[in-house]
Amino acid sequence: MRIPAAPFTALLALALLAPPSWAQEGGLGLDLTTDSPPEAQSLDMGLDLRPSDPNAELLPRFALVGLYAPERAGAQQAASWFEALERGALSSNMVAQASDLQGTRERLENGYAAAVRCAEAACFAEPAELLDADLLTTARLSLEDAGWTLRTWTYDRDRRAVHEDFVTGRNPRDEDFLAEATAMLARRLTALARPRAMLTVNVNVPQAVVKVGERILGVGNVEARLPPGTMPLEVSADEYGTATRTLDLQPGARETVEVMLEISGPAPDGPPDESVAGVGASRKAPRKSLLKRPAFYTALLGLAAVGAGVVMGLAAKDVESRAQDANGDGVFDISRKERLDAQTQANLATALLVGGGAVTAGSAVWLLVVPARTAPASTSVAPAAGGNGASTALHLMVGGSF
Repeated sequence: MRIPAAPFTALLALALLAPPSWAQEGGLGLDLTTDSPPEAQSLDMGLDLRPSDPNAELLPRFALVGLYAPERAGAQQAASWFEALERGALSSNMVAQASDLQGTRERLENGYAAAVRCAEAACFAEPAELLDADLLTTARLSLEDAGWTLRTWTYDRDRRAVHEDFVTGRNPRDEDFLAEATAMLARRLTALARPRAMLTVNVNVPQAVVKVGERILGVGNVEARLPPGTMPLEVSADEYGTATRTLDLQPGARETVEVMLEISGPAPDGPPDESVAGVGASRKAPRKSLLKRPAFYTALLGLAAVGAGVVMGLAAKDVESRAQDANGDGVFDISRKERLDAQTQANLATALLVGGGAVTAGSAVWLLVVPARTAPASTSVAPAAGGNGASTALHLMVGGSF
C-alpha cells in the first residue's frame, strides 16, 4: 500500500512552523529571531552621528526598551512594529540612540521583562540610569475593547514623569495603523526632547569631588552632559574649603567653570591682613590700674609690718639704753619685767622687719616684672540684634579680669 506524499509533507511543514508560533503565544514580548545577521538588523535604525555635527553629542539620548504583544496576531508583527517605531523616532534627528535592543537586553539582564511592561516612573528610573537614557519608551500592541491598540509610555528622566499615548487600528498588518503609531511616538519625542548642555569643570585639586544637585559628576576635572536649567554646583575636597555656585545652563550650550579651592585651617606665616591685625590689636588690652592689683596691697602690708618692726625696735632700744646703774647703787634702773618685755619686743621687731621686708620686696617684683593679667579678647562678633543682655555679656567677657 502506498502512502500519498502530499499529506505527509504538509504535516512535516506544520510541525516545523508550529514552535515559533507557540513561543510567541506566551505573550512574553518581542521576538526578533531572523535568519539575517545582527549587522543587517541594525542598518538604518539609528541616527547618523558623524563627527562633522558638533551638536550631535548634545541631543537627548533615547531608548525603545521593547514592545509587548500578548496576542498571537500581534506577536507575529512585533518585530516589524518595533523596527518601525525605533526608526521613526531616530529619523527625526531630535534624539540620539542610547542603546539598541540587544544592548538593552544585556544591560538590564533579569530586569528586562519587568522593564518592558513598565508604565510608571518608579520602575522607569533604574532602567534609565543603566541605559543612560534621557527618554525611555515601552510599547504594548494588544486587542482592546476599541480594537487593536498600540500604547506607548515615554519616561522623561529630567522631569521624572511618564507620558502615555495610544492609537487604534483595524489589525496589526495595517500599514496606516503602523504609520500613525510611528508618527505619534515621533511627536511625543519632539515635544519632550531638549538639547543637553555640556559642562566642563576644571579644579586645581585632583581629588576634588564635583557634584551638581544630588548627582556626583566625578573627581577632579570633569565633563558632563546635563539637562538645561538652574542647578547648584558644589566642589569639595578633604583639607580644602568647599566652593559653591549656581549654574544656569542653556539648551545646547557649552560652559566651562574654573574652580580654585583654598586650603582650610590656620593661615600660613606672613604679614597679617587687616582683619587679623584688628583681632591682634583687640587682644592688647591696657594695663590695669595700680589700685586694682593685689600686689599693691601686699606691698603696703609689708611696709606696715616693717614700720611696726621699726617702732617696736626703737622701743626695745630705749629700754636697753636705760638698762644700767646710773646712781651706782648696784641695781639696774629698769625692772626685770621691763627687761624681758624689751627682749620680746626686739625679737618681734626683728621678725616684722624681716617678714615685712620680704613681702614688700616680693610685691615690688610682682608689680614691676610680672605683667598684669587681662582676659583674652573675643574674636567672635556678637549679633547686632542681641539686645541689652547680649551687650552686657560681651562687656563682661572683654573687660572683666581676675
